[in-house]
Amino acid sequence: MKNLFDNLSEIKERIESSGGAILLFDFEGVLSAIAPTPDDAFISKEVSALLLECASRFPVAIITGRTMADIKKKINEKNIFYIATHGLEWEEDGQNHAKEIPKETLEAIGIAKEKIKPLLARYPSMIMEDKASTFTAHYRTLSPELVESFIQEVNSILRPIAEEYKLRLDHSTKAFELRPEINWDKGDSALFAEQHLNQKISKKFVPIYLGDSDTDEDAFKALEKNGIGIRVNSKENEHKKSAAKWFMKDQSEITLFLKWILSI
Repeated sequence: MKNLFDNLSEIKERIESSGGAILLFDFEGVLSAIAPTPDDAFISKEVSALLLECASRFPVAIITGRTMADIKKKINEKNIFYIATHGLEWEEDGQNHAKEIPKETLEAIGIAKEKIKPLLARYPSMIMEDKASTFTAHYRTLSPELVESFIQEVNSILRPIAEEYKLRLDHSTKAFELRPEINWDKGDSALFAEQHLNQKISKKFVPIYLGDSDTDEDAFKALEKNGIGIRVNSKENEHKKSAAKWFMKDQSEITLFLKWILSI
């Protein structure tokens, strides 16, 4: 990966050659700083104002693992296209839509939730985020000496269930997330958003995706040939394995990026 701010002329050339850009953002770790708990995450007034200005001039989408109800509590702007729960929900022209999930898949996720709940007694700092069709076990606030045993226990519970019922288990940003594996991820969501927004404006602008976690790698891969992938909060050991071609050092630099893109 290349440092984004050392290569802005390259990004600008890509935008100008296509006539404009579609901006695709993950939420936490990108528009919002990583918070101790999911509920604590918020978008700052400065970033919010810049985002709304971008939405008045560019097609903008937010693609998140949060539920639609949750993300709309954090940001509620009618000019933004929302894709939630890793693409299982989306809002189009004010109408909510959701993918149908097989009953046996939901039952398997329910079994997994019940098997994880007893860990709350042994790891009181863990956070269980129930999203109905998915769930996440966070250990951001767990004592460091408990982290290794927690990871081992969660893996021993969830991996067999994920393999038996063909579910997707992701482990990143100090969290385990179990969700349906229905051949639809953030990569499919990014392509869907690109197509939807280009159709609305009858253009073919270059898509720019900003994400910070391993789940965002699906989007980076999907847009690798025809889009611009920017990894936020990038560490050196991630540079070789990421499908993103550019990076910014941390979430605080998102304001610099938004100001720059508004300037062009």
